[in-house]
Amino acid sequence: MLIIPIQNKPDWRRPPLVCFALILLNLVVFAGYQSGDKARWRQAEEYYFSTDLPGLEEQRFLVYVDEVHPEWRLQVGAEGEEFIYRELLWNPEFHRWLLPGLEEEGQTLWLQQRLRFAELRGHMSSLALGLTPAEPNPAGLLGHMFLHGSWDHLIGNMVFLLLFGLSVELALGGGWFFVFYLLGGLAAAGLHMLVESGSHVSMVGASGAVSAVIGMFVAIYGVRRLRFFYTFGFIFGEFSAPALLVLPLWLGKELFGYFYGDAGIAYWAHTGGLLAGFALALLLLYWRPPLQALPEEGEGVLPSPQRSALTRIDRFQEEGKLVEATAAATAAVRQYPHSLVLIERTIELTAMTPDSEAFHRANFALFALAANPDIAVSVLAAGYRRYLQATRNPRALTAKVCLLLARRAAEAADWPWLEALLCRLASQNVQHPLIPRLGVRLVNYYRRMGEEGRAREIKRLTDSMEISGPA
Repeated sequence: MLIIPIQNKPDWRRPPLVCFALILLNLVVFAGYQSGDKARWRQAEEYYFSTDLPGLEEQRFLVYVDEVHPEWRLQVGAEGEEFIYRELLWNPEFHRWLLPGLEEEGQTLWLQQRLRFAELRGHMSSLALGLTPAEPNPAGLLGHMFLHGSWDHLIGNMVFLLLFGLSVELALGGGWFFVFYLLGGLAAAGLHMLVESGSHVSMVGASGAVSAVIGMFVAIYGVRRLRFFYTFGFIFGEFSAPALLVLPLWLGKELFGYFYGDAGIAYWAHTGGLLAGFALALLLLYWRPPLQALPEEGEGVLPSPQRSALTRIDRFQEEGKLVEATAAATAAVRQYPHSLVLIERTIELTAMTPDSEAFHRANFALFALAANPDIAVSVLAAGYRRYLQATRNPRALTAKVCLLLARRAAEAADWPWLEALLCRLASQNVQHPLIPRLGVRLVNYYRRMGEEGRAREIKRLTDSMEISGPA
C-alpha cells in the first residue's frame, strides 16, 4: 500500500536547500563510499580462503549448529556447503561464539587469522556504519541513516524524502527540519533496537528518518484537507482527507508489514520515525506557527474572471514580456483586491524593483487581507518577513496594517512576530486601545516562560502608549 500527497508544490523563492542537501549526501555516500564494498569484500573473502580457516571452521560450525541453532540442521542438509560458508563468512554471532573457545584452547594462529578476517570484513559499509542492535555504537546510530542496500532502496527513500521534505522544510525552516530529521532517525533506531535487541543483523537505510519527515508532514497540516494518491495491490486512485486521518493508515501499514510482510524490512524503525517526527513537529508548532503551509483542498481555485486574468499574466511571462506581465498583474489586483493568488503573483513580479510603488502597493494589498480570517496567518507572516528583507523603506506597513497584523499574530500565538509589530507601532508613535490589550497577552506569555525581564520591557513599552480613539 502506498499513500502520498499530490498537491504540495515547492516555493522556489525559498528553495528547500536542506532537503536537497540530504538527498545529495545520500547519493554521494552510496555512489562514492558504498561503491567500494565489492572491493572490500573481495579482499576479505580472498584472505579467508587463502588461510587455514575453511578447513578448521567447517566442523566447528556444525558444533555451533548443534549447540545454538539446532533448527538449522535441515537447512544444512538441504543446502550443504553453500549454507555453511555463507554463515562462516557473514554470521557475526558465530564469530562471537567461536572466539572464547579458541582462546581457551590456545589456538593462537587460528585466532589471529579469524580476527584478521573479521577486521577486513568490518570495513564493509554495513558493518562499519550500520546499526547492529546487539552492539550499538555512535557511528552506527548516525551512519545507518545515510547507507542503503541497493539503488532501488536508495531511490525509493529519496523519492519519499523529496515528496514530503519539500513541504516540511518550507513550513519548519531548514534548521529545524535538519535537527528533526536526525532526531527522527535516532528515534527510529531506538525503537528498532528495543524490538530487535540481541540481533547481530546490521540495519541500513534512511527509511526511519524519512518516516520522521512523513510524521512531521502530518503534524504540520493536521486537519487540513489534502489530496492523496494511493495504491493497494493493483488498485490505485485519489482521495481527499485531512492529513491527520492518514497517520493511522501509515502506522497500520507498518504494523501489517511487520507481521505479514518482508522479514528483511525494519518496520519498527519506520514506526519509531513516524511517531517521533509527528511528536517533534507538534511540540515545535505549539510554540511557533509554521512558516508556510499547503493550501487546503479547493483553496486557490479561482473564479473564471480571475483565472482569465492569471492566464493573461502567465502568457506575458512565457513570452518574456515582464513589463506587460507586471502591468497586467497590477491591474488585476486593483480589480480583484481580495484575490490572494493574484496578489502573490504581483508581488513576485514587482520584487525585481523593490523600491517601486507597484511593489509596495502589492504588499499593502496582501497585508490588508489580514482582516479576512480565512487567510492563513502563515501566509501573512511569510509575506511580512519577505517584504522587510526586500526593502529598506517598508511604507506598506502603515499603522492600520500593523494593527491588523498584530491582532492576527496574537490570535495565532506567534509571539516573536507580535513583539516585532508592537515595537514597530511604538516607533510610529501609534496610539490605539488595542495595543495595551495585545501587550498584556505578550507579557503573560513571557511570564509563563519565566522571562520576567522581557515581560517588564513589553509592559513598559505598551503602557507608555496613551490609549485614545474608539475600540
